Amino acid sequence: MDMRVLRYNGIVTSMDSAMTRYEAIGTEEGKIVFLGSSREGLAQSWDQTTDLGGAMVLPGFNDTHMHLLHYAMFRRNVPLFGVKTIDEVVDRCKARIQAERPDYLIGMGWNQETMEEGRLLTRADMDRISTDIPVCMLRTCIHIAACNSVMLERIRALKDVDPEVMALVDFEKGILRENAARLYMDVLPQADDAYVRQLITEGQRALNAAGITCVHSDDLMAIAGMDPIRLIGIFREMEADRALTVRVYEQCLVEPEDFERLKGVRSDPADRTSFFRTGPRKLLQDGSLGAKSAEMVDGYVDDRDNHGIPIYTEEELLRRVKAAHDAHMDVAVHAIGDLALKKVCDAVEGAEQANPWPDHRHGIVHAQTTTPALLDRMKALGLQAYIQPIFIDADMNIIAQRVGEEHAKDCYNWKAMEDLGLRVSGGSDCPVEPFDVLDNMRSAITRQNRAGDKTYLPEQALTVEQAVRLFTSDAAWPSRDEGVRGTLELGRQADLVVLDQDLFAIDPATFPQVKVLETVLNGITVYHA
Repeated sequence: MDMRVLRYNGIVTSMDSAMTRYEAIGTEEGKIVFLGSSREGLAQSWDQTTDLGGAMVLPGFNDTHMHLLHYAMFRRNVPLFGVKTIDEVVDRCKARIQAERPDYLIGMGWNQETMEEGRLLTRADMDRISTDIPVCMLRTCIHIAACNSVMLERIRALKDVDPEVMALVDFEKGILRENAARLYMDVLPQADDAYVRQLITEGQRALNAAGITCVHSDDLMAIAGMDPIRLIGIFREMEADRALTVRVYEQCLVEPEDFERLKGVRSDPADRTSFFRTGPRKLLQDGSLGAKSAEMVDGYVDDRDNHGIPIYTEEELLRRVKAAHDAHMDVAVHAIGDLALKKVCDAVEGAEQANPWPDHRHGIVHAQTTTPALLDRMKALGLQAYIQPIFIDADMNIIAQRVGEEHAKDCYNWKAMEDLGLRVSGGSDCPVEPFDVLDNMRSAITRQNRAGDKTYLPEQALTVEQAVRLFTSDAAWPSRDEGVRGTLELGRQADLVVLDQDLFAIDPATFPQVKVLETVLNGITVYHA
């Protein structure tokens, strides 16, 4: 039931252009209907009044690039984030097998750069876990996976796998790279609707507890055997059943043969209110720095002839970008290396020259390795950047080793992007990193690792206001929602987060200790501490 609710005696920070602050905020029927002093607010009639006790209210947090279903799925299996040794990976997996006797085992989160052995996991390591059931452990970037012999034999037996994809499987070492890192999904039992609903429910509960009211999520190819168009249907059915507690703007990753079907079920681009909407077409052009598969103009410091692994030829990329562009559907393209970024710029330029669409909001997911010239080009082409400040926590240790000291100065240049007037929004790429918005903000402002003992390019640090905007007002733009949410203004959608401390009054290094007290979506409380 929708009620008139007043929250008063707080620090209501609107994030409007003037950074106006209020003491009280009133909501009704999913909209903000009052902003002002506590006294003015309490003089009106409300169904419910809540004393905030000095707590801070901000627009609900957004995460503009993550993988909701992958997160929920890996949380159920074996999370390997932060493991220090290969023995630890093996022990964790064996313990799960002993406790639950599963038919297969998947996990994610290992990173050889932070493990004692300093090498990729191999088939021999995975065979120590089990020689009876299929085992697949994905690196933290999801661009590399290590499999045991059982999994490899089942992959070898798969029918109709593109030979180019199969060529990315190292059967001797048990390593899958890039597009081959999805092959494990074809071996697993195929998911049903109930399983997917459960994953969405578990995932959104955790998002709400982190103050998040909107995610841009890449899910359509996350679940083995789940048709992407059916998955869109499941999200819509959950919304109709009032079972969605987070706005989902889907970054639609589909095979080219499914693109026409996607166009047939896409959301109305003018829809500003549905909790689930299809957003841009998601494409991937390269891999990751950690896997040495990001496409780099000058290759890698210790391997100059390795220019990374392109997912598409330039012609294929242009064709895919153009198909979306011509349908007036934005694209969000994963590009980590500078060569990949250049290729995406070329493709967008080609699509725009052939068929001008001045209102496009095409974007680069990650945009990690740039140059001043590439940033200028992004600006000229109207490309936005979906950035993940928290990535520097892991990458500051390897970036110079990968690209060299000089080029490392062009990486994660968020202030340069802001100064140029590029549209920039913040995400986590969860489950690659946790969707802890406050920790992400800390990273953007301090440019330090979590331990606080290492700093990376401090001159590229953002202000507190810029960092908060990445996850609030600036994050409404990519989904064309800047007129209806992202700030606390009269008539806007009532998406709020209540925090126990004022982010503008404390040391940004302590942001991760700030507690989320309440999360409100469309005027309804979806989380309460």
